[in-house]
Amino acid sequence: MAATPRRPARIALIVMAALLGAAVAVVALANVVVRVAFAPFYEHAEPSLAIPGIGEGFVCQDLDRLDVGGSWLFSGYMADGSASPLYRVGPDGAVSRVFLELPGGGLYDDHGSAVTSAGGRVLVAREGGYLVLDEAAVAGAADGAAVGVLGQVDLGFSPSFMNAEDGYLLAGVFYHPGDYETPEAWRLTTPDGTENPSMMFAFPADADSPAGFSVQPAAAFSIPGMIQGVCVSDGAVVLSQSFGLAPSHLYAYDGARLTRDGTFPDGGLDVPLYCLDGRSLAVDLAAPPMTEGIESFEGRVMVSEESASAKYLFGRLYGAGRVYAVEL
Repeated sequence: MAATPRRPARIALIVMAALLGAAVAVVALANVVVRVAFAPFYEHAEPSLAIPGIGEGFVCQDLDRLDVGGSWLFSGYMADGSASPLYRVGPDGAVSRVFLELPGGGLYDDHGSAVTSAGGRVLVAREGGYLVLDEAAVAGAADGAAVGVLGQVDLGFSPSFMNAEDGYLLAGVFYHPGDYETPEAWRLTTPDGTENPSMMFAFPADADSPAGFSVQPAAAFSIPGMIQGVCVSDGAVVLSQSFGLAPSHLYAYDGARLTRDGTFPDGGLDVPLYCLDGRSLAVDLAAPPMTEGIESFEGRVMVSEESASAKYLFGRLYGAGRVYAVEL
């Protein structure tokens, strides 16, 4: 006579099946809730390439497309505090890690809050400014290789986001009350009454600079708080805003409606000031939490995010972990 399964084993199987079913239900519910809550975003957005490294502890902060080779770069940091690589995704989808070798020795292990490229150089944010690398070296480095940093540029502030656009390097600072403060002089009330607590600066191209850009800004922009990324798309200045689990926002300010609002003192000089507020705001698109850096590409805004990283995980409940191409 064959032995019958023991009752405890049968109960364990039933419990496991129930838990699995509950997990599937939670994921399905999260997908429905997020898709409904952010329906306008998904109507304008199309999933693009997968964000690399999220299963390896990488926390994505920004993205950039290289002119050399057409690869995508992703900057960020490792959740375990180890060296911060640039993840490179080739046109064929191949993923590689490129480390940054600092001039004084050692590898870059900063937050990786921003990466951009222009004029044959790759610029990566660091405390107090940014690092300069050779674009061809970054594009051609073997997986796991370290590329030497060519130089370091001091800006007098630590960029939370940067992007090289139309002959200017746009760089600014994230603000959140209490834990991410900005200088008092940066907190302005704009002409329409908006309280903007931070600044972004436009540094013009400079062929004589090793970095390709001047360290003296040509313009200053008063901006909202909690800004994670910037790009220029179809004549609009686009900002990515997020903090924690709150809804993210993509703000598009119509460049044709921007007006000069006086000057802003910087380094002993007064530079033209432009306030980003309701007067030029053309689009306010709510997006799922934790959007990060953005990049303009082929008429759309490519949006990165960190919610699906191993540090936060919850984004995986609703299919996050991909770059979305958004038409604003």
